[in-house]
Amino acid sequence: MKNRIIIILFLTIFCFNPVNAEVYDFTDIEFEKSFSEYYKNTNREIKLEYAIVDFLEQKQTPVSLDECLDVALSNNFGIKSKFETYKSAEYGYKNSLTKFLPELSYSWYSIYYNGQVLVGSALVDRFNETALSSIMLVRHNLFEGGKQIFEAKVAKYNKYEQKEKLQFSKEETLKYTAIYYWQLLQAKINIEIHIKNLYERIAQLKLTENLESAGLGTKFDVIRQENEVASAKRSLVEAMNEFRLRQAKLANMMGIEVETTLYPIEKEVTTNKLVDENITIEELYNVASENRKDIKAIKNKILAMKNERRTIYTEFSPKPRVFYQFQNQGTAKAGLGVANVLGLYVDWNLGTNLGAGTITRAKAKTHEINSTEYDLIIKLRNIKEELLDSYYNSKLLLKRIELTSEQVGYATESVKLAEMRLDAGTGILIDVIQAQSQKTVARIEYLQAVIDYNINQVELLFDEGIIDIDKIVENYKP
Repeated sequence: MKNRIIIILFLTIFCFNPVNAEVYDFTDIEFEKSFSEYYKNTNREIKLEYAIVDFLEQKQTPVSLDECLDVALSNNFGIKSKFETYKSAEYGYKNSLTKFLPELSYSWYSIYYNGQVLVGSALVDRFNETALSSIMLVRHNLFEGGKQIFEAKVAKYNKYEQKEKLQFSKEETLKYTAIYYWQLLQAKINIEIHIKNLYERIAQLKLTENLESAGLGTKFDVIRQENEVASAKRSLVEAMNEFRLRQAKLANMMGIEVETTLYPIEKEVTTNKLVDENITIEELYNVASENRKDIKAIKNKILAMKNERRTIYTEFSPKPRVFYQFQNQGTAKAGLGVANVLGLYVDWNLGTNLGAGTITRAKAKTHEINSTEYDLIIKLRNIKEELLDSYYNSKLLLKRIELTSEQVGYATESVKLAEMRLDAGTGILIDVIQAQSQKTVARIEYLQAVIDYNINQVELLFDEGIIDIDKIVENYKP
């Protein structure tokens, strides 16, 4: 008899089911409104964008992954800073080449003389004359004992280093833009999960209150369910806040206004495979060794430092200089005479401070080079470690996606069975609550696994040094 009463009560409740239910408003007043849809309508499609707009009170800006990547490459301030550094190094190299050119100068002067010429106390002559001079001077320091050559090489490798750093900055920007986009999409879908979870909790609360009113439940059940609703509200608010923070992070990386409310256009997230599963660790490492821009930057830095050391040793070299002077000189009355002068100078200082200063500076530079070469080895080892970690993590994540997908299926079926048992009077409400909690957790874990896999694929491309927009969006189908 008791089971029959319960079944009749459930049928009465479920019959009251408005068809055109509005998207749930998350204000404090609306939280207290009667929620009459109960379980059978908690899986309805969520108008997620409108729910987010209402909660954050900001209109959303729909974007796709490829759009974000394009904007980031054009606007990221880290790239702009590296570009200016590269251009500075480029002009530094051009400036070093100008030192191979001779110096050219021209001077002209006119001096008026008016006075007397005295020899002892005797007046020899009076004069009134204007002296004129026109001088063209060409000087060249030749190669300063090789110093100019090595300084030019230093500037060249500095330019190459900054160029590789610029390219590396672009790759880092692409990597983090893609990662932040996937994380924003995850935060968006998390909101949907928590909204549905809240619907279910409110439905359970209304059901529990009705059961208590009919004498078939207890006040304890109502209080427990009110706590579940409060917990669902808190989780939703946290999910909304996480979404807003992820928006700011992506916008900042893209170099646009940080307050821009970016909104991923995907409704669901799927795996985005970018790296061949059959590739080996050794193959990955070989690709990275040849393509990583940060490795190339360090190698160019070492070459620049070696040429700086050679520059120091040129202090022991003789430094010949030549000059040529073409001169017209004379007076206004007598006219100008032509003079040609060709000179050669040789300086040989044999180093600074009796050569000790030169040698100690060169030795210090040698140890600096050795330190940088060890930095290169450390960098290569770290890259191999990162590749190893990402490689095996990729395989683990594929298995994790498979298992969490099964969990979602089992949890969904568990909720249906728990609701059917409750409808039939053979189950209890706590079973439904637990089943729905497990379903929510399973959906979040599955979403996390897919997002982690997509991020892992981007990191593998970056670790190999072959990341670009085309590779990131190769299998991207929003």
